[in-house]
Amino acid sequence: MNKKVSRLILYIILVLVIICYAVPLMVIVSTSLKTDTQAMTKEFTWIPNPVTFEQYEIVLDRFPFDRWIRNSVIVTIGSVLLVLAVSLPAGYAFARLDFKGKNALFALSLLTIMLPFFAYTPQLYLMFSYLKLLNKHIGLMIPLSTSGISIFLLRQFILQIPKELDDAALIDGCNNWQIFTRIILPLTRPAVISVVIFTTIRSWNALMWPLIAASDNKAKTLPVGLAVNVFYATTGVVRPQPYGVIMAAALLSILLPVVIFILLQRYFVQGIATTGLK
Repeated sequence: MNKKVSRLILYIILVLVIICYAVPLMVIVSTSLKTDTQAMTKEFTWIPNPVTFEQYEIVLDRFPFDRWIRNSVIVTIGSVLLVLAVSLPAGYAFARLDFKGKNALFALSLLTIMLPFFAYTPQLYLMFSYLKLLNKHIGLMIPLSTSGISIFLLRQFILQIPKELDDAALIDGCNNWQIFTRIILPLTRPAVISVVIFTTIRSWNALMWPLIAASDNKAKTLPVGLAVNVFYATTGVVRPQPYGVIMAAALLSILLPVVIFILLQRYFVQGIATTGLK
């Protein structure tokens, strides 16, 4: 009986959490399909009558949405590739190799998680200005590609792989690089996909650094374009765009991360479930 009650309580909590997340999303979808008059009425209706896609047409016609999306895609893909290029070898080295100062270096990489980005933003801006990397895609990618969490996840996942596979490969004449590329790397697909999802969402939603480093309209990413041109979050304008336009723009901005997560969620859950503390 106690187990049934506990399970019932868990289900109730789960339903409440789902409602808390689903209701705002449903409000966004409903408002984006309404006319300006419907969106401004005092009585909220879930199903628009009539349903209109006018707000989406306004967003796509009035703003350079395609350019913002293109910049965000370029920055996100570049950040993901840089994170994998750094985190995979680092995770393998911390999990498998023995070298002096390994524990200290791993602790330093974890400390980067605790250091807030705002603490070193001014110095980062001055350095990138000196290197002339502002308003360039690579200048947006590099700060977004540092991830102590990715190194930690990959290290923990590689620790779960039997070390006997490495020993057998050494007997066959493989060096560390061959062991990493031919044995370890194919087995880390769930963890890699988890890192890809984390990095994609973080880079796609990043606002502060792109807002500082991309003042040129040609380099603005989607969050910056929305914040400055649609939401007026940085201008202090009290009455921004109509609510329907804002909701349509917000919905369009989250479609890509949601689709990626839906397609890769099986591997994501597997990667998190098998990446435990050892």
